Amino acid sequence: MSDLAINGKTWTDADHDLVVGDYFVMLDKTMRGLAVDPATHQRALRFVTGRSGGAITFLQGELSAALSLIGLPTLKDHPPRWDIGEGLVEAIDRYLTARPSVLKDLTQPPLLLGRVAAPVLAEGAPVAPPPVAIQGRLAELVARFDPALRDQDARILARIGVAAALAYEQERLVKRGRSDLADLVRLALPPVEGCDLLSFSRTGEPRHVAVKATTGGPSTPFALTPEETALSQAQPDAFQVYRLYDLAREARVFRVRAARQVLPA
Repeated sequence: MSDLAINGKTWTDADHDLVVGDYFVMLDKTMRGLAVDPATHQRALRFVTGRSGGAITFLQGELSAALSLIGLPTLKDHPPRWDIGEGLVEAIDRYLTARPSVLKDLTQPPLLLGRVAAPVLAEGAPVAPPPVAIQGRLAELVARFDPALRDQDARILARIGVAAALAYEQERLVKRGRSDLADLVRLALPPVEGCDLLSFSRTGEPRHVAVKATTGGPSTPFALTPEETALSQAQPDAFQVYRLYDLAREARVFRVRAARQVLPA
């Protein structure tokens, strides 16, 4: 189905470009906190492409899947469909290459930067690996727009993530009856290296928490810095990664104890 419409007609490059461009327009509005009318966008796409609504919806689902692999937020009305065609991958590459600011805008969107306080985190969980082989042009796209490197370089995103994780960690201890320990949770300022927060387990054992934040989904890969890797190897029982995802919208977190780099499956 990937590069074919429901009626069997092959999608052209121009069709792909129209659907990709419209998707990013809707996504930009969403990440700015603006209203989006998907039905209006759908009617416009049907008119300019001559495609059925079902065919367009299928392609938008493939687009959500591809964007999730490069760690970008997606439109929740278009859940991922994993039969991603190369023509669509090429169109995404063309769009992002021609508009390099889009990546920064989606990594640090107004919906996140405009907050007066850090997001309140809710418990989340990692998802299963995508049911698709990441190879060929899709693998090249993921490598070119490396989400782990992009998020690591986003300083404002990192600062907001650490602030959110600090509040979350203090609240976690309070809920477990350890207000005394919650008062001791603090930022890991130099000379401490390899983590962002110094905290505790419920029974008082030290925890070294590295915070990894993204506006993408739970499967967005992240990388440990050399300092974090060294600390995780030196103190594996104390080291934890707090993975914050969808930070501009639902703001969820899960914990990773393994001292390893997390990469796409």
